Amino acid sequence: MDVRDLVADLVFIVRSPVDGVEPAINESARLSGAWLKIATVFRALNNVLALPRGYRRELVSIASSYFIAGSDPSITFLALVNKYEALLRRWLDWSREALTTVIVVAIMIGVASFLTILGSPPMISLIGIALVPFIHYYQVELVRYDYVKPTIAGLIGGSTAYLIGHYLMGLVGSRLVFAIIMGSCTAFAIAYIPQFIGFVKNYLGMPQRVLNSFGELLTLGNPQPPKPLTIIEKELRPLWDYAYGAGDREFVERVIIVVNSLIDFVRDSVRVGLIYGPFTAVGYVFMLFTAYVLTGIHAMAITGVPITLNPQLITQALIPMAVATSILVGESMHSIGLGISLLPILLMPLIPLIW
Repeated sequence: MDVRDLVADLVFIVRSPVDGVEPAINESARLSGAWLKIATVFRALNNVLALPRGYRRELVSIASSYFIAGSDPSITFLALVNKYEALLRRWLDWSREALTTVIVVAIMIGVASFLTILGSPPMISLIGIALVPFIHYYQVELVRYDYVKPTIAGLIGGSTAYLIGHYLMGLVGSRLVFAIIMGSCTAFAIAYIPQFIGFVKNYLGMPQRVLNSFGELLTLGNPQPPKPLTIIEKELRPLWDYAYGAGDREFVERVIIVVNSLIDFVRDSVRVGLIYGPFTAVGYVFMLFTAYVLTGIHAMAITGVPITLNPQLITQALIPMAVATSILVGESMHSIGLGISLLPILLMPLIPLIW
């Protein structure tokens, strides 16, 4: 979810009760591609029902109905805010359901990976990476990382690990793959983590900075706009400018109400990811436990089943499963970069099994 689109939603909510529907749509269209589509269709057909389906059409419909009826702007604003907050709560519910689905699928992939003991492909767990776009769709974009330097560092780290592991240590098979992945991801993390730490520092103070900046519009004669330390603060600047230029206390109060709703939504969205994300690793933990239990045990002697079982294949399946799990956990909590950086931690328990 693009923060710019969310801010454009807020611009429409605060301006449509005062300026009218079409001027508010045009103002929002200057900030957002989603609203630009709405503005294009609305100018051509001048019919709310012809707009693209979605919650923005609902907002336009409510604003149009109240404005045509000659309702008080404060009543129109309250109706729009209540609807928008209900939509944000619905989006959070969908996000929770989406992450729950990811957890269930990850567990199922873990169970499927266990079938490598019967000869199924060890790489089957990599299909879990296909869930990344599904997770990303429900996330609020809070930061844009520079992945060029971490990627270059990862390639250098992986190449170095290959040269050392293959030519100096004579590693082959799973051990060599393990060394390459470990070297690549460690080098990636070294270049990525400073960016992540910088984001965390800026994000933790962001809610208070935003609310203080907008609050100064009511309390100070020379208020300061939000500093562009995060994407949210950068994208909120046009809304701050609208409030500052209006010079009307009631309008500023409305802006603060919608900004507070947006900040609460962002907080809740981040909290959902932090709570649900780690549970994505349940399937991997199950497989890891199974591998340790079966290490050194000839499964056929235990079960008496007249088929050839190969418990060692579970260990081979754990490497791709660690890759998929780490990416899913990182993306669920924050980003793919975080997932790649966490991969060395998930690979560490495999050392006794591989060596």
